[in-house]
Amino acid sequence: MTHARRAVQWRQVAKTRTVIVGLGTVAAEHLAKLRWIDDVEVAGICDRSTSVAEAVAARFAVGPVFTDYATMLEATRPDAVHVLTPPQSHRDLVLTALEAGAHVLVEKPMTTSWREYEELRDAASQADRMLVECWNYRFMAVVVQALDHIGRGAIGVPSTIDVSMGVNFSSGAYADRDMPHFAHDLPGGALLNFATHPASLLLAVMGSFEGVRTWRRRVGEAALSDDELRALIAGRDLAGTLTLTSRSRPPDLTLRVRGTEGTLDVDVYHQRLLIGSTGMGLGRIAGSLRDGAARLRSAGAIAGRYATARNDYFEGLRTLLEGFYAAAAGRAAQPVTTAELDEVNRLVHALFAAENQL
Repeated sequence: MTHARRAVQWRQVAKTRTVIVGLGTVAAEHLAKLRWIDDVEVAGICDRSTSVAEAVAARFAVGPVFTDYATMLEATRPDAVHVLTPPQSHRDLVLTALEAGAHVLVEKPMTTSWREYEELRDAASQADRMLVECWNYRFMAVVVQALDHIGRGAIGVPSTIDVSMGVNFSSGAYADRDMPHFAHDLPGGALLNFATHPASLLLAVMGSFEGVRTWRRRVGEAALSDDELRALIAGRDLAGTLTLTSRSRPPDLTLRVRGTEGTLDVDVYHQRLLIGSTGMGLGRIAGSLRDGAARLRSAGAIAGRYATARNDYFEGLRTLLEGFYAAAAGRAAQPVTTAELDEVNRLVHALFAAENQL
């Protein structure tokens, strides 16, 4: 075999080497989705707790295990790093990964301030490496489908957009007073740990924004930090609202876009998409019949997913990871552009800026 043929063959079988730092709950979702990507090899996992790291290694048949991040990077020389630790630690871990020549996928929120975000963005640009934030809901199939409908003019020209996310701060880790969750120490409290999700959906439609006014408060008597946020966001051509609240039961994530020719509603958790017409007469009746049929189909699909345990809230993470590693291998463009990262992170930090509070 000639040298050229051997080189081609190597490029066909070589895998992208990736490592994971931070082995909390979300790491299981990343490792589960990585199993489906054939050209990725998990070359190492890292956590400060040896017992946690060893348990994750055994569950997912990955390793070796490390408890020191620098040692892992030196030993594995990865092509990519998943940073899944609390946001307060992201800056140093991301910069170290970029300095080691790795692309970086980082959990939301990427940073605790806009200044830190700019630092990481510029460092990635200088290193010619990808920096991508985990917007798993933005890549859910139902959201991708909805954005396609909007782009094709299914509801005319969008005029308003409303995104709402219900989160549960009243039980579980967020309500533990003996061991308070790290998110309560973030600027703006635990709300900042979730704000990227609705922000990434809203700006997928709006594109950019020009102004923000926010009302934030603590509703639950037992809440350890603010647990409700409502914001009015002004874009150049349309306006939107964003809601994060602990009072929504059960927790949900919904998107509604009103346009000049109809409305589009997305229930992200239940993967349901409905398009309604604003027409009159027979056109409106036909639209209502289509809407009713769509609701029946959706109800059947939801029941089926719950009956078979296939309602995967992290479905979009797999799509995002596939895009990230295709880009790392030079087969595709970066799944989240730097311009998109700029706008979403600018909005997230604007939501908690003192000058924007009512």
